[in-house]
Amino acid sequence: MKTKTVALALLLTTLGVAGCSDQKEEPKEEVMAEMEKAGEATADTYEDAKEKAADSWDKTKDATSDAYEEGKDMASDAYEDGKDMASDAYEDGKEMGSDMMDKGAEKSEELKDAASEKMREACIEMKKKMGGDVSECDTQD
Repeated sequence: MKTKTVALALLLTTLGVAGCSDQKEEPKEEVMAEMEKAGEATADTYEDAKEKAADSWDKTKDATSDAYEEGKDMASDAYEDGKDMASDAYEDGKEMGSDMMDKGAEKSEELKDAASEKMREACIEMKKKMGGDVSECDTQD
């Protein structure tokens, strides 16, 4: 549609200039040849512009596709890194929990031994005051 409009504008311009001049009217064949040249030039320009637009569109699509793929790869890498960090944190937590349990068991054993020693001391004290065999205090568990 644009090609036809441009060709018509060129035709009217050519006819208008020729009509306003003092020269004789050009033969119909010359006018038609000029119109044909103008139409071809317009069509060539239109085709070139269309090809450039198509090339530009293809480049834009390629760039967009590349950016999408890069973004997808980055997201995947970030997900994997996060997964690894979570796994490491879980393992560290398990290890810390195990260490705390071991320390708790040690402390419990220390408290049990201290309580047994206090009971033994109390037993010895009682046996000394009330009379009795102190050796019986060593056999209590």
